[in-house]
Amino acid sequence: MKKSSYNKVVLTLWIVFQIGPFAALFAQDNWINYTIENTPMSDHHINDIVVIDELKWVGTNWGLYTFDNTSWLDFSEFLPNNSVQSLSLDNNGMLYVGTLGGLAIYDGINWSQITPENSLLPGHINAVVFDENNTGFIGTIDGLYKMEGDVFSLVLDSSSLEPNFVNVRSLAFKGDSLCIGTINGGLAYLFNDNIIWFNTTNGLIDNTITDLSIKDENVWLSCPYGGLVNHLVSGSFITFNSGFFPNWPSNSLNCLLVDDEVIYVGTNEAGFFEFTYENGIQNTIVYNTQNSELINNTVLCIEKDNDSFWIGTQEGLVHWSKSNSIFNGTSQSSYFDVNHHEILFSKKTRVELYSIEGKLLFQNQNTSTLDTRSFSRGFYILHFDSKTERLYLF
Repeated sequence: MKKSSYNKVVLTLWIVFQIGPFAALFAQDNWINYTIENTPMSDHHINDIVVIDELKWVGTNWGLYTFDNTSWLDFSEFLPNNSVQSLSLDNNGMLYVGTLGGLAIYDGINWSQITPENSLLPGHINAVVFDENNTGFIGTIDGLYKMEGDVFSLVLDSSSLEPNFVNVRSLAFKGDSLCIGTINGGLAYLFNDNIIWFNTTNGLIDNTITDLSIKDENVWLSCPYGGLVNHLVSGSFITFNSGFFPNWPSNSLNCLLVDDEVIYVGTNEAGFFEFTYENGIQNTIVYNTQNSELINNTVLCIEKDNDSFWIGTQEGLVHWSKSNSIFNGTSQSSYFDVNHHEILFSKKTRVELYSIEGKLLFQNQNTSTLDTRSFSRGFYILHFDSKTERLYLF
């Protein structure tokens, strides 16, 4: 483990009752699960979520719904195909629903459809974004299309890549440049009709990009095999996966949400995790079906609504109100003292330190001190003398 340059130890206490080190660490969070059993949804495979003035639009494998925290409404009848792949808003607040049969557009009153029957678009729509002029860019299984009013044009087709296809999975704007994540084709930047490609031959670890987000002018990428990737302004790539970090939660990632200094990452079969990266130190906090009330470990989308989160999984929609108890209203432990980089216990005892994921990092059967200098900044679980407390080192 990397040695942290921080030698000040701050302990934040969270007493957890009736637990060993692998018990539910996030019991104080508020989790509510919505499935086909307690909602009108006919399918609980949640592909995308968008929040408009606290109204949640929920796109599933079979239908489109809204939820206002009280009531559900079904809008599936307005779709060209019931399998919703993406939800996005243009600059005027109009909703664009990408499906396996084309686009459905809602202006707040009326619905319209753009399909292969009335446009150049193919049926399978993966993503839609808009530039500052409200020009739409549509990622499809058969290339990238531009939408200027009612006029559509093909921007990238099969001649743009080797092998002979470009399946556009994710889109985002970084300034005036359109960032394009593809399936098996790598990452591209489109600017003034010029395009630059990156793939495994020139720095990218995985040629498939499931999602991408912009943070501090850097592009963050989630990959299904290569993990989390940061494409820096300098052009360099930084990769976060189990090959570089032994305790990394998962290399198979589905989605990203950037929220201030924290990136929330949805995985395939490993839940989701919070990720921070400061001063060369990475830290993760994992939430899964073992340590929380998350309904399923395959997380497909994450959206924030005020101070809470909406999480789409393979088995339902999850509302997560993150507890503030680990930061506020806490008290110094009465069971040990802190002296610079050491934790001092009142007597010799068995001491165990675990990562937030439950991996044993330190064990001593009979000690009265724990030296923290070899541990990175972040959250840990401290188990000693039949007691368990959560602490934060920095």
